[in-house]
Amino acid sequence: MVNDKKQFIKLLIYSSLTIIILYLLTKRRTSARKMNFSIENQWNSKPIIDHQPVQISLSTSDDKNHLVIKIDAPFFNDPAPPTKSLNPGPYPELWNYEVVELFFLSSSTNHYLELEFSPHGHYLVLLLLDRRKELKQMLPLPFYQVERPSSNRWIGQAQIPRALFPAHIDRFNAYAIHGENDQRIYESLYPAPIDSDKPDFHRLEFFRSINFNSLLNIGENDGDSWMNN
Repeated sequence: MVNDKKQFIKLLIYSSLTIIILYLLTKRRTSARKMNFSIENQWNSKPIIDHQPVQISLSTSDDKNHLVIKIDAPFFNDPAPPTKSLNPGPYPELWNYEVVELFFLSSSTNHYLELEFSPHGHYLVLLLLDRRKELKQMLPLPFYQVERPSSNRWIGQAQIPRALFPAHIDRFNAYAIHGENDQRIYESLYPAPIDSDKPDFHRLEFFRSINFNSLLNIGENDGDSWMNN
């Protein structure tokens, strides 16, 4: 009887430890597939004090073939890009309007993907080499949707296929722009030093590390969009 009791206690302890280990491993895998960022500074490291920061989350799609981007941002009601289309989509020079931008860089090749998203449903995809050397632009996305939960806030959700990403992404930055003319405001997740001359979102040296493979494994070669002309 005593031996049976000891065996039962050992079995209970072993089972409890197994459950705890499995829970921790599952939690680790889940957390690795979602990242959250908050843009809290202007481009030159001055803190943002007059509105809520832009919130960005990155996660993996269920099929593990897309990066899911969610943007929760203040809406400043800047003029929308002029277009005759009832279904906004790719739009050139979107950086001239109210926009949130994300950059994914491979520091080993200096290949990087630039994604721009507008609260009016427009977006812009650019593939770039080194610094500002444009390989392709105006590429389509399978999904981009904007919601307006209130008059001063917008939420954008996009799915980015793995074909658009370069291999070995290890650096990241994000930006937000709003305002017009001399009231134009530039904000940065990882900003330039406070004594910098002017905003330049292609200062790759200010990008910071990201464990992108925990979100999406691109493999050893750039995605197909980088190969096909």
